[in-house]
Amino acid sequence: MKRWHTLLVVLSMGMTPVGIAAGATLEDLEKQLQGLQKQIDEMKQEKARQDQKLREVEAAQAAQKNEFTRETATLREQTRRVSSELLDRVRIGGYGSVRFEANNLKEQRNSFTFRRFVLTADAKPVDPMRVYMELEFERFTSIELARNTQVTAGGLKVVQEHEGEGEISFEQAWFQYDLYDWLKFRTGQVLVPLGRFNINHDDNRWNIARRSLVDRGVPVLPVQAAWPELGAGFLGDIAVGQWGKLAYQAYVVNGVVLDAEVGTIAQARRGDTQKLELEAEFKPSRGTAKLDSKDSKAVATRVAWSPFPGQEIAGSFYYGRYTPQFLESQSLYAFGVDGLTTIGPFEIEAEYVNTHFRNVGRVARNFAQIAVTKEAQIESISGGLEAEVDFELAGLARNKHGFWVEGRYRFWPEVLTNTVFGKYFENPQLVALIRGEQVWLNGLVRAVEFDVDGLTTLEQENRQIHRITAGLAYRPTPLVALQLAYEYTKTNSGRSLADVTNFLPAQAGEDHAHTVLLGVAFGF
Repeated sequence: MKRWHTLLVVLSMGMTPVGIAAGATLEDLEKQLQGLQKQIDEMKQEKARQDQKLREVEAAQAAQKNEFTRETATLREQTRRVSSELLDRVRIGGYGSVRFEANNLKEQRNSFTFRRFVLTADAKPVDPMRVYMELEFERFTSIELARNTQVTAGGLKVVQEHEGEGEISFEQAWFQYDLYDWLKFRTGQVLVPLGRFNINHDDNRWNIARRSLVDRGVPVLPVQAAWPELGAGFLGDIAVGQWGKLAYQAYVVNGVVLDAEVGTIAQARRGDTQKLELEAEFKPSRGTAKLDSKDSKAVATRVAWSPFPGQEIAGSFYYGRYTPQFLESQSLYAFGVDGLTTIGPFEIEAEYVNTHFRNVGRVARNFAQIAVTKEAQIESISGGLEAEVDFELAGLARNKHGFWVEGRYRFWPEVLTNTVFGKYFENPQLVALIRGEQVWLNGLVRAVEFDVDGLTTLEQENRQIHRITAGLAYRPTPLVALQLAYEYTKTNSGRSLADVTNFLPAQAGEDHAHTVLLGVAFGF
């Protein structure tokens, strides 16, 4: 029955199997059908094998995809971890400030000043070690140098040009190894711990758009803030139980030295000669970051006691030689007392610094013997050019001392909370303040004249500078300050402020100045 059934199915479909000859028997048909069935079964088995291989390939691909996904996830996690570790180890920041001032002086009534922009980097290669850097661009616009060498008919010609304005310097660049909380080793370009301002000088920390007379405007410090030196030393914090804590810094550094600043003045004159004047002014400058110009080192230290948070009193000291190797050895010493107290919204911060340069007169005589003559003049063989070289000794006083005291009151009117000044910020503040300052300069060198026989004239005088500043600062966040202030500066009657300050272009007889300051200081 099965064979007949199969035959009927084939006939009903109108199919003639391949290879069936005419007159074939049923047995032959059956054999051919069995062959066809076998081929079909083999094809099914082959299809099954192909399906199995396909499933195996798909499984392998899926496994590869899963492995790739796992590897990608692992790589992302590693990248995130490395990025997190890098962010934990290296922090980039900085601060900057801009000021507008208007005063009553004839030489300059108003001006914008790009005070400075500072980039900082704070890195921890490993947990107990730290590397810190501050790169400062002060009153900086651009610096451009050009040099050209040419062969002319008259010989070889070299032209050098320089353009730009401003200063670029490393304020800090040091390595620190924290052995213990009370003993940390630091070496590199470090801030000299004389007074509280020099080690806390960032513009965005202060509410007045001008630094103090003691630290910058005169200054009383041997070198104006910010004052770094190359050296090494130790610092740390020492807990003293119920008495709070002590913090100290102590360094050995290259130290302050009399160094020359050279200026060039080209002057056109009527007649047959032109004038080229070179001025070499020797004054106290911070030590070098290479070979020291004197065979001596300076020491600086500061110890601060903080009985409670927001309360501090400190004493500091500096001692070292200030004359270069080609002059007779003379030293200077300076000491300071400073403090901070906070009572609710009120703060009082103050600093006193005293600097003494030993034997200024002897240094002037020794300088005269070395310089030989104040003016060396030559006449150019061709072109009628008169060249003049001046050597001057400046910035020295037998004794400088002064102080500043600043009182602050922090507040915030509720009426401003929902305005543009308050609604975007978590804890905005207004800071009302007043700062009083006085500086005394005793034995200030005014003129040094000498000839081939030595020192002929040494003029010294005593001067005073007084300044009072009142202002208001708006701080939307602790890192940003919008500053408004009025300052009144006064010196000896009938004398020029320009003789004793480095920021007021006063003419002869302008002994006082009224100034309005507008500033923005920011940190990030």
